[in-house]
Amino acid sequence: MNRLWRKLKYAGADGFGESDIPRAICIGVNTMCVSIFLLNLLAGLVFFLLSGKIMILVGSYAEGFLMLGIVALNHRRNYVLANILFYFVINLATFYFGSILGPFAQPQLMFLFILGLIFFVFDNLLSRIVCIGITLLLLTLLEIGFRHPFIPPITFSSGIQLLIRIVVYAVIISLTLLIFFLFKGNVLGFHSLSRKAEASRDAGENLHKIKNNFFQHISHDIRGAYFGVGSICAVIHEKVHTGHPVTPELAESLLLASQNYKYMLHHFLEFSRFKMGTVDEIEEENIDVAAEVKQIVQLNQYLALEKHIRVEFRIDDNFPSRLLTDRVKINRIFYNVFVNALKFSPPASCVRVCLAVHDDVWVLRVIDQGSGFHPEQLTRIFEPYSTNRGPENPEGIGLGLYITNYLTQQLGGEIKINSSPATGATVELHFPLHNNRA
Repeated sequence: MNRLWRKLKYAGADGFGESDIPRAICIGVNTMCVSIFLLNLLAGLVFFLLSGKIMILVGSYAEGFLMLGIVALNHRRNYVLANILFYFVINLATFYFGSILGPFAQPQLMFLFILGLIFFVFDNLLSRIVCIGITLLLLTLLEIGFRHPFIPPITFSSGIQLLIRIVVYAVIISLTLLIFFLFKGNVLGFHSLSRKAEASRDAGENLHKIKNNFFQHISHDIRGAYFGVGSICAVIHEKVHTGHPVTPELAESLLLASQNYKYMLHHFLEFSRFKMGTVDEIEEENIDVAAEVKQIVQLNQYLALEKHIRVEFRIDDNFPSRLLTDRVKINRIFYNVFVNALKFSPPASCVRVCLAVHDDVWVLRVIDQGSGFHPEQLTRIFEPYSTNRGPENPEGIGLGLYITNYLTQQLGGEIKINSSPATGATVELHFPLHNNRA
């Protein structure tokens, strides 16, 4: 018996996800249909025995078996038709039994159940308004029928009338309590599950985006470091192939480039210590920013030497000896800006690196003498994949300044670029001092 009950209750429910609201409605409609079927079998028989009128028994059993037909429609996944038919059968049955039992049975109370049914089954505002209008029309027709009967009511003795009224009250109260129970247990419960499922999906999508962002950033940095090693290896291979000697300076450049590559891998491992997907986390510590910047300049000397670029490094006297910031992010920011300056600077030019303090910010400034940016480039310079490849940047993919701007914002800073094709580019990175003054 329990197996049959579950089969009828969940008929067609497998057509929805576990947290879908229509699944709750389908289960609720099936539950009410089976309950009304059983009530009609019992109440119809009681009314028939009390009145001796076969039309009551026929009407009750007809409604009951129509309820099973609605369950069958749900089983066949005709959910919309099942809901509409359920609504109309309940309305017509109320009108029919109200007409033949007469006003003493108080069938108007059944419309309280019908209003609850409308809000349970239909979630569209227009559908609810139409259904309420149809129900009010039937209620009006029923009231008119009490005064001008178009279906002759059955006459009962006063004692039988009282018993019928008690049974009608019991049926209406049972159905009303049932729909409240179903609304609370099914619809509200499924609303909660649906919200949790949506929140879980949103969190999953957000985590997926953050992971993509993480690997995008890291792949860019490692790609840049590998480019330095690869370019020097290509020069050495060419010299060996043509019989030219490999000079100590070239070997020193390869060593510096490999150290830079190792340095970037170290930062990748340090960065991956964060829980996956938490690239926006800030791990602040007191660091010697000047020393970190000098180290990155030294590690990239191979590229400067190859192009005969002079690197000038200046630190203001009042620059703090230590600053509270995120070591990994600051290093990645300066690395991207400095390497860009070296790549786009012409041979025998100068790149200036400056550290300064202005009011409540500390400033990292990189100035080059390259080709600079055109005004139209500056309008989209921080967009991903916006860089055009050229002789200075043959493998560029346009993520360097996008990543730099992103990380700068994470640290509460701001990046400013002043540039023209004639004067090169000046990149200024402004970061809040907080309570960092030494």
